[in-house]
Amino acid sequence: MTTAPALTKELLVEILAEYGEREADDIAERVDSLELAWLVHSLEERYGLELDLDDVQLARMTTLDAALAVLGEVLPSPEFPSPESGSADGAETGGEGSDRKAAQAA
Repeated sequence: MTTAPALTKELLVEILAEYGEREADDIAERVDSLELAWLVHSLEERYGLELDLDDVQLARMTTLDAALAVLGEVLPSPEFPSPESGSADGAETGGEGSDRKAAQAA
C-alpha cells in the first residue's frame, strides 16, 4: 500500500458518504456521534492507524471543519502514513506537534 492522500474535507465527506450509502452532497457540516465513530474507525481501517483520541478531542469534533482540525493535530504529518512506513505510532501520542517540528528542523 502506498501513502494515502492528504487529509482533506473532501476525504472526510467521502468517508461519511459511505456511512448509509449516501451521496457526498447529502453530507451535512455537522457530525453526529455515530458519524464520528464511523469516521474514526474508517480512517483507522483504511490507513492502518490507531487514533488515540481523548474525550476532549472527540467532543471538539462536532463539524467537518472541527474534525479536520483535530485530526490534523493528532496525525504525524499532512499525509497519512502507510502501514508499511511504520510511522503510524506517532498518531497514538495524541499529537506532539512540538516534537514533530523539532524532528523536521533536525
